[in-house]
Order: sequence, then C-alpha cells, then structure tokens
Amino acid sequence: MESIILETRHLTHTYAGGTSSAVTAIDDISAAFYSGEIVGIIGHTGSGKSTFIEHLNGLLKGSNGVVLLEGKDIWANKKEIRKVRFKVGVCFQYPEYQLFEETVEKDIGFGPKNMGLSEEEIARRVRTVLGYVGLNDSYLSKSPFDLSGGEKRRVAIAGIMAMEPQVLVLDEPSAGLDPRGRTKILDLVRTYQKQTGCTVLLVSHSMEDVAGLASRIFVMNKAKLAYFDTVAVVFSHAKALETMGLDIPQITKLFERLKENGYDVDTGIYSVDAAHKELLRLLEGGARR
Repeated sequence: MESIILETRHLTHTYAGGTSSAVTAIDDISAAFYSGEIVGIIGHTGSGKSTFIEHLNGLLKGSNGVVLLEGKDIWANKKEIRKVRFKVGVCFQYPEYQLFEETVEKDIGFGPKNMGLSEEEIARRVRTVLGYVGLNDSYLSKSPFDLSGGEKRRVAIAGIMAMEPQVLVLDEPSAGLDPRGRTKILDLVRTYQKQTGCTVLLVSHSMEDVAGLASRIFVMNKAKLAYFDTVAVVFSHAKALETMGLDIPQITKLFERLKENGYDVDTGIYSVDAAHKELLRLLEGGARR
C-alpha cells in the first residue's frame, strides 16, 4: 500500500483577512501526496498554485487547515519549521536569480552547510547532485554567473537536491528555456526521482511536460481544487480544462476532435504510445459507432 508523505486538510489562505480587501487564494484544499510519485500541479495564472506550494514547507501558514508531513502537523512546533524546509525543498521559478556564491561548489553546498553537516558529507552531496543534473566536477570551481542560462538553472536545482528532501517541489523548472534546455531539465527531474525515490511535485503550464512526467495531476481553478486524479482521467475532462483557461496536449485535442466526428475513441489519450494503441484498436474494431 502506498504511504502518504505529505497531506493538506481543509487548507485555506486568505490575504488581508478580516478587511474589505480580503482575497482567498486557496480555499479548503484537502489532498494527499504519496511517497515516490511525481504529481503535476496545473492551473491558470492566479488560480492559487504558487500560494499552495508555499504552504507545503511552511513559507506561508494557512488561515485555516493543516499541512501534514509524515502525518505530523508541520506547525505543531514552530521551532522545528526550519527542519521541515530541509525535508520539503521548494525551487521557485527562475531559481538561477537566487545564485549568489562565488563558485558552483559553494552555491550547491549552501543548503547542506546550513543543515550543520560535516564538510565531508557536504562534499559528497555536492558531487552526487552535480551528476544528477548532468554536470561534471570541472564546474565546481566555476562562477555560477559564467554559466549558460540552462546550466545556471541546473545548478540552482542541484542546490535544493543537495539537501536530499523527501519532497521536491519545482515551480516551472523549464520556464524560459529553449527546447533543448527544457528537455534536459525534465530528463534530470525524471532521473533524479528514479534514483532517489523522492516525491516530486511539478508546477507547470506545459501540459506536454506534465503528461510526460507525472502519474497524477492536481488541477487548481479559482483557488479551489478542481481535479486530482491520474493523467488519463484528468485529460479526459479536456473541455472542462479548456473552460478553465488551460491548454491540453495536442494529441489529446486530436482524440477530442475524432470523438466529435463520431469515432469511438478514448479521449484520455495524452502520449504517442497510448495514441498508437488506441488507433490500432480503432482500426481493428471498426472506425464508426
């Protein structure tokens, strides 16, 4: 049975609560995330995604509800919240803007150093995560400011990975990168998750990215949780997603169009492999209803 690593129960956050300008950014969200899974978090701009993830390691405290890490309220002891942030690592959009050390080695080692680890353990972690993000030891002495945009992004993500969090939250990790850089970032996330067994929560506007990586999708709309289910089930609600202002994978759009034109197809198709199998089934079984 899958074990729950992170959970929210009736989590609500209202900015400027009790005033005439009060705005509820997340509203009564209950959700459970399992150990070792990759979850895609999607929603239109302003849906509450960023506010939600800031609660997962205590950067924000909800107006109501709780966040549970391994079954324990992360705010049960305020003095322990720093330890929560080592266990739930959040990497925000454009993390390369947060690089500040004089070398790549020091930048990646900053988090582990703040954890109070030995120099030997810090060095081990730095070299381990450098491999995860596809860089070699020659980068250790380089200034992070001399790297390409994609390399800076990988170093910044490596700095979060070096803390060896149980949950890694990535906010638009491929934003602003060219197609090659985007592919590298997504590949490193997949490799890292497989090698560590870490739970990964991936916030993205790209439905193709989410479809290619995640096993489940968490959909926010107007501060509420609209859907939280397998990729196939969520994308089977293509029309509803588009109404929310969300795009869907091009391949899913194709099967939606086939359905509209009278073909008896599954509309929860989101990958080339699944499309191939569905088209073969369609051709073998007759094309029209």
